[in-house]
Amino acid sequence: MIANVKTTFLKAEKAFKQEKYSEAKKLLNKVIDHDKDFYTAYLLLYELYNIKNSPQKNVIYKELKRLNLDLDLNHKPINIKSKKNRKNPKLATLSFIKLMIAQGKKIQAKKNLKLIVKHSTINKNVIKAEEMLKDL
Repeated sequence: MIANVKTTFLKAEKAFKQEKYSEAKKLLNKVIDHDKDFYTAYLLLYELYNIKNSPQKNVIYKELKRLNLDLDLNHKPINIKSKKNRKNPKLATLSFIKLMIAQGKKIQAKKNLKLIVKHSTINKNVIKAEEMLKDL
């Protein structure tokens, strides 16, 4: 709990002007934790995240819009790309894929065959998978 919100905000503003961004961020977060509607604290925090090109600026922008519907900021959202670990996916065996085809699961079989072609280290399986894809 902070004693004076305004004083803490002024300290954060001073730290921001001195380019002490981590200190400014800590102080601004304290201000916002204490007062969820402190509009200028959100503005300064948005500027900080904008300088750092942080995806957190999207969240702060939503809060600013909540507080001021007529907000006129040149906001360009930062897209966060999810990093899926697809380097070594678990590959289905060719016999299992043949069973999928026999059961009528052709879409699932195609996906698994494409994964084998893309990620398999066994040349024989890659060639067979390519042949099976042509036949589907």
